[in-house]
Amino acid sequence: MSDFEDEVDLLEEEFTRATKVIELCHDQFEQKELLKFYGFFKQATSGKCNVPKPGIFNISGRAKWSAWNDLLEMTKESAMKGYIQHLTGLKPEWDQNVEGEEFKPQQASWISVSTFAKEEPVLGTEEQTVVDFIKEGNMEKVQKVFNSEDIGTVINELDDEGLGLIHWAADRGNVEILRLVIQVPTVNIDLKDSGGQTALHYASSCGNRDCVKLLVDYGADRTIPDEEGETCVDVAFDSDIKAILT
Repeated sequence: MSDFEDEVDLLEEEFTRATKVIELCHDQFEQKELLKFYGFFKQATSGKCNVPKPGIFNISGRAKWSAWNDLLEMTKESAMKGYIQHLTGLKPEWDQNVEGEEFKPQQASWISVSTFAKEEPVLGTEEQTVVDFIKEGNMEKVQKVFNSEDIGTVINELDDEGLGLIHWAADRGNVEILRLVIQVPTVNIDLKDSGGQTALHYASSCGNRDCVKLLVDYGADRTIPDEEGETCVDVAFDSDIKAILT
């Protein structure tokens, strides 16, 4: 066996010990530190990022993807060294306490860094998506997401509940957030949810007059029936809204 092969074997052994430490004590690190571990781990075990960027509704998934993708062409050996150096910088004594009490988990964390045994991180309940910000009416956070993400490629995706961003905005009645969604060039203003309803159905049935008017002004189709055969006019109960729609 060559000296280089010996060196690689020793590196892999040290890397394995380091991943064991993180598996045991990930709760003691901040999220940004864990993301860095995650990126190095994926690069060391899988090579260059080879998966598509997760959708806009998966903020934590996009953060992990970026941590991995940012390493570009880094070699697996360099990634293992980066992982070890990152841990050493945070806990210089780590290699003397792999089995020790010091590394017992203390509390739940939003992310568990992948190890050889457990690849997928476990997410905590505090992680929020842009849908949560829309529900809260938090225009500042919604705007930040729209500015920082490639929103145009995912604006017409449906979430796990079968709704798109445009449906949530119309449902919650925040006309400025709805306007932000509508002004995305690739948005389908007549996007149907899993039940065949458009944003105009939502705004009409919820009594959100300003949202109804905004959608109509932007050319939303008032004649589209849902799976029950009802149009936005049929689900509207407010006389002023019916007047806007007819």
